[in-house]
Amino acid sequence: MAKRKLDLGRLWGNLKLNWKQPREGEHLSIKEFLFFGLGGMGIYTLVDVAGLLNFVGTNNVVGMIMGISVKDAYVIGIIGSVLGYITTSLNALIVDNLGVLPKKTMHRLHLISAALIALCGGLWFVPSAPFDFIVRDFPKHLALRILCTILGLYASIYVLKIFAKKHGKFKPQMMLYGLPALVFATILVFIPYREMRYANKLLLVHLITTLITTFKDPYNGNVEKMQGLLTPNAQERMRLYAIAPTALGLMRSLFGMAFPALATLTGGQLNIASYRWIIPVFGIVGLLQGFLVIKAKERVIQPKDYKPKVDTRKAIKEVFSNKYLWIRNISNAFWGISLMFQSTLGWILIFGGNRLEWITGIMLNLSYITTFPGNLCAPFVTKRFSKRAATLGLKGIVIAFQFGYLAIIFAESDTMKIVLFMIFSIISSYFNSIWGPINASLLPDIWDYQQWKSGERLEASTDLFNYVMTPINLLLLGVGPFLMKYVGLVSDWDVMYDNEIRNAVIMTHIVASLIGTVMQTLPFLFYDLSPEKHARIIRDLKERAGEPMDENEEKEVTEA
Repeated sequence: MAKRKLDLGRLWGNLKLNWKQPREGEHLSIKEFLFFGLGGMGIYTLVDVAGLLNFVGTNNVVGMIMGISVKDAYVIGIIGSVLGYITTSLNALIVDNLGVLPKKTMHRLHLISAALIALCGGLWFVPSAPFDFIVRDFPKHLALRILCTILGLYASIYVLKIFAKKHGKFKPQMMLYGLPALVFATILVFIPYREMRYANKLLLVHLITTLITTFKDPYNGNVEKMQGLLTPNAQERMRLYAIAPTALGLMRSLFGMAFPALATLTGGQLNIASYRWIIPVFGIVGLLQGFLVIKAKERVIQPKDYKPKVDTRKAIKEVFSNKYLWIRNISNAFWGISLMFQSTLGWILIFGGNRLEWITGIMLNLSYITTFPGNLCAPFVTKRFSKRAATLGLKGIVIAFQFGYLAIIFAESDTMKIVLFMIFSIISSYFNSIWGPINASLLPDIWDYQQWKSGERLEASTDLFNYVMTPINLLLLGVGPFLMKYVGLVSDWDVMYDNEIRNAVIMTHIVASLIGTVMQTLPFLFYDLSPEKHARIIRDLKERAGEPMDENEEKEVTEA
């Protein structure tokens, strides 16, 4: 008992000591970590609230309640995807230059924007009839999407130009973009859609959902990016990536569980009345909680008088010559294929002889029960092994267990199939969840290397890889449908009640997952950004910036 009291006393003492003051050699106090976590929870809550209104024909509000067709939403969505693809490099340039673009670039942007705004004015008066085979009022929809794209670019420029110098690269949009996203989300659910002609309704819904997305996407995406800049200490960063995903996902998990139940109070998820109170109420809670991130600080090693001078040509050259970005992006491209085996459980429960469809959600959640303890183990693994060695070892174990999934095919009863799936899934999920934070923590390490190599911080420019990876990802997305067709499953799902066909489908997906995991792992054979190399990079960056190194960092570099 005495020992227990002593341990509790020591814990309380450490808590008080490190509440405002980080541990020696580290940068994050407990208070800052909690404020970032709580603020991130709020941001994710608001993002999920606004996400209830995604411009998709199958969306409850946009499609089922307001009646926007799946085809129209899909076609208009393609316009947005193309424009986003085109402006990726400009968006990256704006963020990495903290909103201060070179004069020539800014001048060109003004001229091009003015020309496009004039074009949009002309498009508004172009007759719709010749384009009705695409979508009604296609020229107007194109004009709306171009105007919203321009708005998004200029909003980023001026928000970063005014606030980035004091608050950092990613925090300004996290502080300012939540309110307009919530305002537009609230407006959408109160428009009198029942009294509107379809063409006018489609234009208005398209406009408002695009404005929501314009502010919601940077608001959301910057949480993870800022997380990588809270500390340059590799091991402290690893702990952050191990704990933060569970903490940040807590509120969105609670909202995901509470929303269906709360919606029943006002007619369910297909009644607009539910969204007219759930969106503003939960949105305001998320918005206010999100402001807590202001207490967190980006810690980038650079001279005090540093002014970014990133141009598109340099960004492209530096990013695409970074072998570590190639390794990580190629590996991540196979993530979806490596998880194809997950569909197996649902097929056994739904189409098997036991007809246990009602427990599908429960069983899937149970199969991931080891995720949280796995995440917590990640820092202990990287303390003993390099991230390369940890990745190869952990993925090797997962591959071994994925071979075990093949035993499901030979199990005679569906009950045994379920038991085998749960055993292999729970164990492999544990090792995969250790690797998850390790994989996430690679990116800020690569950012440090990129700065050391080029002299510039190019966090946003890493998105330039979308130009290469998007077509590859689209191609890989076709693997699943191709395999389904190959084994005889096209559109009639009743064939899955045939045990032979179901086993063929399951085996195909398990083998595909196995191959996907192998392909996901192989690039890391060439990953040599070791802890020692990263420590030397941090030392060099601090020397360039004129920052002193503390005793722990000196010791780390000396040992390296």
